[in-house]
Amino acid sequence: MGKTDDLEEIARRFPFKYVEVRHQEIRSRVISLMNGELLGVYEEVERGYAVRYFNQGLFFVSSQEADKLTPSPERIEGWSKDLLDVQPVSGNYEVQEREPLDSMGVEEKISLLKDISKEVLSQKISSKLQNMVLTYAESVESKEVLVNGARVVGRIPRVQVTYNIVMSGNGRTITAWHEIGGSGGIEQIKELRVTEHLTERVKALDHVLQKGKGISPGKRDVVLSPILSGIMAHESVGHPFEADRVMGREFAQAGSSYLSYLSLKQIGNPAVNVADDPTIQGGMGYYLIDDEGVRARRKLLIKGGEVNELLQNRFTSRKSNLPSNGSSRASSFDREPLIRMSNTFFVPGDMNFRELIEDVKEGIYLKTYMEWNIDDMRMGQRYIGLEAFQIKNGEIGDPVLYPVLEGKTTEFLMAIDAVDDSFELFPGTCGKGDPDQGIPVSMGGPNMRLRNVMIKVI
Repeated sequence: MGKTDDLEEIARRFPFKYVEVRHQEIRSRVISLMNGELLGVYEEVERGYAVRYFNQGLFFVSSQEADKLTPSPERIEGWSKDLLDVQPVSGNYEVQEREPLDSMGVEEKISLLKDISKEVLSQKISSKLQNMVLTYAESVESKEVLVNGARVVGRIPRVQVTYNIVMSGNGRTITAWHEIGGSGGIEQIKELRVTEHLTERVKALDHVLQKGKGISPGKRDVVLSPILSGIMAHESVGHPFEADRVMGREFAQAGSSYLSYLSLKQIGNPAVNVADDPTIQGGMGYYLIDDEGVRARRKLLIKGGEVNELLQNRFTSRKSNLPSNGSSRASSFDREPLIRMSNTFFVPGDMNFRELIEDVKEGIYLKTYMEWNIDDMRMGQRYIGLEAFQIKNGEIGDPVLYPVLEGKTTEFLMAIDAVDDSFELFPGTCGKGDPDQGIPVSMGGPNMRLRNVMIKVI
C-alpha cells in the first residue's frame, strides 16, 4: 500500500473534528574533513507517520509503522480548547534540483571537498592556519500531509557547507565558524563559490590577526553586515514574534517573549522592516503550504518600526481572533507541528553601501562575529565582532579587535536609522520545543546602520 492509501486508511481511525495525518521522510548525508583528510561519512534515513487530532483537546501520536497509529489517551498540554476551523488547502510544492544530489557519487564529493581544502590550506598568509574542519551536508525532506481530506505534498532538497577555522598569529588565536547553503541540488556548490568564500575568509582573518588594533569603549555609530542583521532578525525579532511564545505555551520549552510584557506598538525606528517569508526559492526554510494545510505567505513582522503581525498557527489564531498565516512545521515525523520561522530577514532599503556609511564620522563595521548570546525573553543581547573595521569619515579603515555590541533589543531597533539595498541569506538550524526540534531556516538581510550605540571591549 502506498503512502496516499496509508494516510487515508489512518485518517479513518480518527473520526474527529480536526485531523492531520502526515508521512515524513528525511534522507541525509554528512561528509566531514579535517585539514583535508576524511573524518567520516554519515548517512541516515528517518521516516514515519504521525497523527495530530482535535477532540475537546489536542492529541498527537507517531510511529514508523502505519498500522500502529491509534487514538492516544494523552493530550498535548498548553493549547487552547478550540482551534481556527478554516478549510485546509491542497497542493504540491518542490524545489527543483538543476543538478540532482545523486548525480555526483560520494567518492566524487569527497574528492571535491579535498580539493577545496587543499586550496584553502595552501594560501600564503602571515598567520598560521592551525585547524580547519569542513563539513558538507545534504538532505532531501519529503512529506505528504492529509488535513481533513486536503492533501499537501512537498519535497525540499538542501545543501549546506559548514566550516570551523582556527588561526593564530601575532600572539593571538581566533576561531571562525560559519555556514553557507540553501535549498537545491549540487549546483549550490558552484553558486555558493565555496572555494572562493573560504580563501577570502582565511585572508580576511589573517588581516585581522596581523593588523587588528584595540579600541576604546564608547558610543559610536555601528554598521552591521547581513550576517549580523540576519542573526538579529532571527533571534531578536523572529523568536519573540512566535505567537505561542507570546501566549506562554513555549515558555517552559525555550523561553518567553518581550512582547508578553511590553505594551509597545512602536518598537523600532521607521526604517525597520522585518519579514519572514517561506516562499523564497533557494531559502532553507522554503515551503508553500504548512503542516496544518494553511497556505504560506510573506509575513511582515515589523512594518515601519511598528509591531505588525505575529507568526501564527490554527490554535494561536483562535486565541488572537486572527487568521493563521501558515507558520506551522514539524522537524520530523515524530514531532508535532509548532510555530516556526522560515526565512527571516530585515527588509532591504534603497541606498547603496557607500551612501550608508558616507556620513559616519566615527564608527565600527561589524562584518562577522565570533560569539553571540541572548536572554530567554529575547531582550538583552551581545555580539562580539571578529572581522570588524573602523569607519572614519565615511571610509572603511583598519581592522579592530573584538568590539562588543551589547544592549537591549528595543534600543537596537530604535537605533537603526538606515539599511542599504543589499540582501543575503544564510542557513541555520533553529531549535525549539521539548523534545527539541531542529528545523532548517535561513536568516539575513542588508547592511544596517545603528546610530550612537555603546561599544564595549573584551
